[in-house]
Amino acid sequence: MKLRVAIIWTSNDKNWLGGRNYFGSLFSAISAVAPKNLQMVLVKGKKTITSLPDEFRWLEVLDTPILDKNYPLQIARRLSLRMFDIDPILDNFLGKNKIDILSHSLNFGKKNKLKNLPWLFDFQFMHYPEYWNPKQLRWFDRNFKAACQNSDGIIVSSEDALRDLKNFYPDFKKPMHVLPFISNRFKFETLPSKSEILGRYALTRDYFYLPNQFWIHKNHKLAIDALVELKKIGVEATIVCTGNRMDLRHPRHFSDLMNYCMQKNVEKNFRVLGVVPYSDAQGLMAYAKAVINPSRFEGWSTTVEEAKTIHKTLLLSDIPVHREQSPLRGHYFSPDHPEALANLIRTCMSNETADMPSRDLIEAEYNQRLLKFGRSYLSILETLVPNWLPIY
Repeated sequence: MKLRVAIIWTSNDKNWLGGRNYFGSLFSAISAVAPKNLQMVLVKGKKTITSLPDEFRWLEVLDTPILDKNYPLQIARRLSLRMFDIDPILDNFLGKNKIDILSHSLNFGKKNKLKNLPWLFDFQFMHYPEYWNPKQLRWFDRNFKAACQNSDGIIVSSEDALRDLKNFYPDFKKPMHVLPFISNRFKFETLPSKSEILGRYALTRDYFYLPNQFWIHKNHKLAIDALVELKKIGVEATIVCTGNRMDLRHPRHFSDLMNYCMQKNVEKNFRVLGVVPYSDAQGLMAYAKAVINPSRFEGWSTTVEEAKTIHKTLLLSDIPVHREQSPLRGHYFSPDHPEALANLIRTCMSNETADMPSRDLIEAEYNQRLLKFGRSYLSILETLVPNWLPIY
């Protein structure tokens, strides 16, 4: 039996870098363990801009306008889901293409003919409703509830998220699967040298790296306040940031942060590079004194996973999921206390930068984690189709 598993991708790569990296990692893991009788299918809008099909040429790709925003049938789908909790247009499309399982989507509606395995990426909207407007909160609540009601199982990325799922949706009795993801491969072959990175971004001294999108829950302000605390005692530190500057929930968030930087006179210490090529992002991480993630909430942190791959020192907000990710060189601070982060930065500045392990060790460890990730996903698929036997 040939098992055909579809994953829908409707975001342009740059609009959701974390999601793009997640699916890149997932497809790499599947490729490493995939049996001959498994076909992964990427379903995307005709207007969706993504490099996933070029990177993973073994994917079958289906382009359809029913996923494109404001296309008449996409509008009809949205209304049908909202009013009747059904999506016959997508159901029919997937059925015609002989899809057996729809994986990692949210609500697919009831009465569909194939297995549905949503991925609930995190429950931030429950913990921090103040970061969202009422319309957004209703959207999340409606779609998460419907995903639970209409699915054949749920994927979450952490034990912390599993606790949230059980707490917020106690009536959900279908199988719940924890599938922690890993980072993308560290590409030594395209890694710039340290002198190239320092020159390209005009970095004149040791720096700390904060590679988070500028979304309000990522808590960049705490990092700025830590720089202010250091400056009070005559310590000049540099934090280099990369990531998308736009938070659609709070369009003024980035400009407010930059104004705050100027008011506190640390704009030269808080360097914002925006979205940079992935090879440069890996270089910035490799040569940093340490990597910082001050976030108030994560489903499973890509930043932590990327840094873990090369055994980088991590300065992390003390939230449950960061503890669960348990990096070898992790140090923790309260996300409400910039003084604690400032102390960790100061300690790192006075210590020698930890050497990165050899390429052979990094790649060997990564391959082991990749196989585990891929096998864990396959085992979830097998629970949905008990009569399917992988053929290698």
